[in-house]
Amino acid sequence: MSVLRRISSWVHLYGGLALGGLLVAISVSGSALVFEDALEAWLHPSLHHVTPSDTRAPLDEVFGAVEEVHPDATPWIVDLPTAPTEPAVVRLGPEAPSVYVDPYRATILGERPSDEGVVNTVVDLHVQLLAGRTGSLVVGASGLLLVLLTVTGLVLWWPRRLTALGEALRVMWRQGAVRFNYDLHRAGGFYTALFLLLTALTGSAFIFYPTTQQIFATATATAPWPPPAPTTPERGSDESEAVSYQAAMRAATEALPEGEPTFLYVPQEPDAPVTIRLRTPPEWHPNGSSFVYTRPSNASVLRVDDARTAPWSARVLQTFYPLHIGAVGGLFVKWLYVILGLAPAVLSVTGTMIWYQRWRTVAPDEAAPNATEENTRPVVLPADRPSQDDPSPIPQRP
Repeated sequence: MSVLRRISSWVHLYGGLALGGLLVAISVSGSALVFEDALEAWLHPSLHHVTPSDTRAPLDEVFGAVEEVHPDATPWIVDLPTAPTEPAVVRLGPEAPSVYVDPYRATILGERPSDEGVVNTVVDLHVQLLAGRTGSLVVGASGLLLVLLTVTGLVLWWPRRLTALGEALRVMWRQGAVRFNYDLHRAGGFYTALFLLLTALTGSAFIFYPTTQQIFATATATAPWPPPAPTTPERGSDESEAVSYQAAMRAATEALPEGEPTFLYVPQEPDAPVTIRLRTPPEWHPNGSSFVYTRPSNASVLRVDDARTAPWSARVLQTFYPLHIGAVGGLFVKWLYVILGLAPAVLSVTGTMIWYQRWRTVAPDEAAPNATEENTRPVVLPADRPSQDDPSPIPQRP
């Protein structure tokens, strides 16, 4: 065995055993989240479905309806509806409830805590392993280790003789459970390698996003994009304290006529602008990566960050999220992501079974009595006959 294969074998074995349970949890939860929005709408239809009307109510009336229910709360982010039957969701803070509002009638549909429900728990499991920031760092490191496992797996998969390539690509269904498990791990790892690399790299990039962004900017000699939001002078006593969010929305859509507003960020500081996020075709990102910043007092535009004019490195980075969640290609790609998303779990289980089968084969039987002349006798097996204890031995690597 070459040095490369020997090192790859060691890394693949012990890295896979260390990662096993984590990969199962992350991959199964990730597959479930491909249809996150559909699951939320199915579980809470009264909050996620509205009856369309001819026109939508002004955004200021939506804020007014929320203020009646929570007079002392300051809105944080508004999820703007992008489909006729979607509600507007006013988030009151990172740990405060989210209020669902009918965008046509400006009536309250209901509210939910930000961390409540099955889907939110699955999201927390996938992103943070239910362990906060520490869990997210473990997830990010696991993604990078999965990249290493995939590369070393390809090294071990590569047959020593090209005549054995066909065997390395097949799964033998009728040669026993042990052989089937081995082939499923070997061939399955090869067929899903590209997907594993894609999702592992993009997922880790989000966990370590500031570092990833800086690496891309440094490698291409460009500034990180988008740049920090502009600030506005503090409003004086002669300026009205009321903020017209409808006017800010109108200014944003006039600045980017092709853009579809997806989020509105309410200023939390006196010098912060009203920020509107938009999706400008042909962006892949479902939330968009373009931003319009307006002055709160009069909705004048302070700056426009059009994703279509961003440096090419930033545009590449903006494709990571849609590629990670399967938001490119429609319903077929989503179902493909659901199936392929289970690959890390399947490879983890089959790999552990291969290790256990080999360990059981070579490990001594601790319960066996010591050999003596009285309790032993010579047994000779023909060289061409397999042991009865292991009717389907694991094949040697091609």
